[in-house]
Amino acid sequence: MKMLLISDIHGNWPALKAVLAAEPDADQILCLGDLVNYGPQPAECVAWAIRTLTPEWLIQGNHDRAVGLGEDPRSSTPYRALAAATQEFSARVTSAEMKQFLAGLQPLQRFKLNEILCVACHAVPSDPLYAYLPENVSVPLWESELNGINYPDFLFIGHTHKPTKTRFRRTLVINPGSVGQPKDSDPRAAYAIWEDGEVTLRRATYDIEETIRAYQNTHLNPQIINTLAEVLRTGGHLPTDLNPYEQFNTYFQKHPDKLAGLFHLQKLLNRRIGVDTDNMTEHQRQQWLLNYCRAMDQELSELVDCVPWKWWASYQKFDRQNARVEIVDLLHFLISMAQVMEMTPDELFEAYTKKHIVNIARQDSGYTVKDENDNKHI
Repeated sequence: MKMLLISDIHGNWPALKAVLAAEPDADQILCLGDLVNYGPQPAECVAWAIRTLTPEWLIQGNHDRAVGLGEDPRSSTPYRALAAATQEFSARVTSAEMKQFLAGLQPLQRFKLNEILCVACHAVPSDPLYAYLPENVSVPLWESELNGINYPDFLFIGHTHKPTKTRFRRTLVINPGSVGQPKDSDPRAAYAIWEDGEVTLRRATYDIEETIRAYQNTHLNPQIINTLAEVLRTGGHLPTDLNPYEQFNTYFQKHPDKLAGLFHLQKLLNRRIGVDTDNMTEHQRQQWLLNYCRAMDQELSELVDCVPWKWWASYQKFDRQNARVEIVDLLHFLISMAQVMEMTPDELFEAYTKKHIVNIARQDSGYTVKDENDNKHI
């Protein structure tokens, strides 16, 4: 049996469609809650759930209950203004039947897959709607939660918007992450697959800009829309979260590779203006490669202007400081070009070292012969 595990769709209909399209052969779907709020198309997501899922395979999330009963979803402090604004919108566009459906869902379910014992809730068993319990909290806290439900084989949870897979004694705790609003710096839709007792965490790319364009039909405050767009493009970073230096340090603590850190920062920077190099068509890759070539041409001209190239003008001086800045600007565009060409930091390093060896061989030979094939292996 193949089961698709999804959670925290949050009105992001393009993301949900991408996940469903990625796993068309799933025998069953388990949704761990939060169909609504934050996203621009909550009604479409609720309509899909009513049409597709039975109540025992759909867990109530805190935002589902909030829209269904007109309650406070108790969002974390940085997201309260976003939740309040989008809840008003969700309540306006969902029908009375949809609200009744959301209000009637259960926040915790127990079931068996063959003889495998499973528990599913949105947050944690002791507080299935609201509590946040990340995987890295103390083991006794997790053991207390699991002891209260007699250590099932699997505990399926959502709510944190961060995919995790962690074992505590006999129980494997699975959080598939968020379909519609990931918060782990990866903007792709997150989900998981349970297949005959084995679980894999997966991602699906989708057109983030399609979701952002859909906000224009919500009549939300432009500042709210811009903030939500930033969260989607960056995989969960609020505009007020971290400055670039803090972003790099946070990333570098987990991934101590400076080149990878530069790639990460450039990806975040490009997504701020709607350029997602992870999700481009072949035509878009060609166009953006050309765009960056033209941009680099201009930056090279600015670099030239830092050097006193007017030999007839003695007033010119060598602007060393600005020359360094222009070189960094060129590096920004070079990294962007590498990302357009789907090169990872490791692939760039490997290609550089291979080309370096070719260059040395050319120098050693006096570069007397042009060999068209000596770099085809790169």
